[in-house]
Amino acid sequence: MEITYREVDFGEIDLFNLLAKWANDPEIRPFSTPRFSEDEYPKVHAIELMASLMEKPSKHTYMVFVAQQPVAEFSIDMHFEHLVTNQEDVAWISIVIGDSSFRGIGLGRRIMEFIEIEAIKLGATLIELGVFDYNERAIQLYKNVGFIPIATISNFVFNFGSWHSDIRMIKSI
Repeated sequence: MEITYREVDFGEIDLFNLLAKWANDPEIRPFSTPRFSEDEYPKVHAIELMASLMEKPSKHTYMVFVAQQPVAEFSIDMHFEHLVTNQEDVAWISIVIGDSSFRGIGLGRRIMEFIEIEAIKLGATLIELGVFDYNERAIQLYKNVGFIPIATISNFVFNFGSWHSDIRMIKSI
């Protein structure tokens, strides 16, 4: 599988349109976007995603391409305001595999390897992430690549008709 990674440029509206499509996908959204109330998710727009990235220079968003087709995205934020750890050199990450045909085939593991390299380049010595308790596949992936749970935030998100916890995990790199 030929995988390439590229940081998203602010002017790439086509990629931001794809990111918005994935962010609004009801199959993906409960696994990628916190829902802090029982209200419906608001619709995500490409321009809003672009603006939020422009306002936060510490956050780097990357597209993942397989055979030159965008199939996933991830971000690394070097100044995430809601870390459990209280250190300067911690990278907060998130991953979304937008193309469902690339889930469960090892792409997540490959993305994690690349994220570690990029996070080190950005000055990180630790990576922290949050994963919702019902996302068992992601929890297993993170454990398999060396993340350990460090905290659980109860009643964090509302999905699938009830409140769920956010499990915070960390890894030294």
